[in-house]
Amino acid sequence: MKVLIVYGTRYGTATEIAEKICLVMESEGLKVDVKDARSLKNFNISPYQLVVVGSGIKMGKWTRKSLKFLKDNRKELASKMVAIFVTCGAANTEKNRAEGQEKYLNQVAEKYLLNEPMATGLFGSKFDPSAKHGLMYNFTMKAIKKDLEKQGIDTSQPIDYRDWEQIRAWARGLAEMVKE
Repeated sequence: MKVLIVYGTRYGTATEIAEKICLVMESEGLKVDVKDARSLKNFNISPYQLVVVGSGIKMGKWTRKSLKFLKDNRKELASKMVAIFVTCGAANTEKNRAEGQEKYLNQVAEKYLLNEPMATGLFGSKFDPSAKHGLMYNFTMKAIKKDLEKQGIDTSQPIDYRDWEQIRAWARGLAEMVKE
């Protein structure tokens, strides 16, 4: 079984998740290739039985290149097993998870895939105050930082909201589904 993992990232968070998914799937005996969506142009997905596509979310949006991959390969993906994942702030707290699932996974699947994905993964994000961001993001982050500080969280240090056991379990679940 050959697996392709394609990810879009701005700051490396989705890269780290894609690499972790790869390691887990390889440990389950699958052959896995991991590709940054920015490096793909006319990429042949025919050798792969499972295609996993993920993206970091910034200001409510998937990366352009990961969406382009889904759009460009829509017809061929219809004959494959497909899973999608995102890393986003909506997954950081339970109260926002349902909205994140709907907006970043369900709506994207509905728009870009002909068939429903076999699995979706909504994973937390990483807050890094030293990362360089645009004006709108910085404006939004001021409100988020205030909220974090009210909770007693030190916003001068990076905060990793990713649940690595959840990510490993999701990858193991995918591996089990494709081996059946």
